[in-house]
Amino acid sequence: MTGYGQFCAVARALDVLGERWTLLVVRELLLGASTFTEIRRGLPRIPRATLSARLRALRAAGIVDDDYRLTRAGVALGPVVQELARWAVAAESAALTEDDLDTAALTWDIQRRTNVEALPERTVVVSIDFTDRDEKYWLHLSRTDVNLCQQDTGAPVDIWLAAPTMAVTRWWLGELSWAQLLRHPDVHMYGDLALQRQMHRWFSRYVFSPEALGTSP
Repeated sequence: MTGYGQFCAVARALDVLGERWTLLVVRELLLGASTFTEIRRGLPRIPRATLSARLRALRAAGIVDDDYRLTRAGVALGPVVQELARWAVAAESAALTEDDLDTAALTWDIQRRTNVEALPERTVVVSIDFTDRDEKYWLHLSRTDVNLCQQDTGAPVDIWLAAPTMAVTRWWLGELSWAQLLRHPDVHMYGDLALQRQMHRWFSRYVFSPEALGTSP
């Protein structure tokens, strides 16, 4: 017997969804991932073989189709994922720690949550330097295209943001305001002053922030 062997609906749901990474794969699909590569960009630590196995299981359960789209049963998991996020925001046992930090997943989420309508008419390049990890990323932002690069393409940079990973992550999660982030003693921003004043409007931030969940104090 591979399942829990219980009639309880919770147990039967966990028989389908309880394996490691499964619900996070569903989360990525709910947030708009439509290819194997995009799912991995949102889950950079998942082994390729594990992702393939989880997708096969989700297809067999009728949650995902062959084109990486959620079925009606898969879409119905949206409120479940949201309520798990709501619980984690309020539970001390699920508080953010250094072990949870991942610059690749963070910058990918920033990229896909860019509010293109708020961007300037011209392309803007933002360099993000995670100073505690010596890791750098470049966002190429325009109203028609948003690209995240892990290598410097040589394009002129308009804004440089240098900051610890925890500080940027807490801002993204909604635990710090933009003003609080910039007042952090280890956060520094350089470049075009007019663009700096606009930058906080370019990103919609974390989809499960306390504000989005309606749990802000």
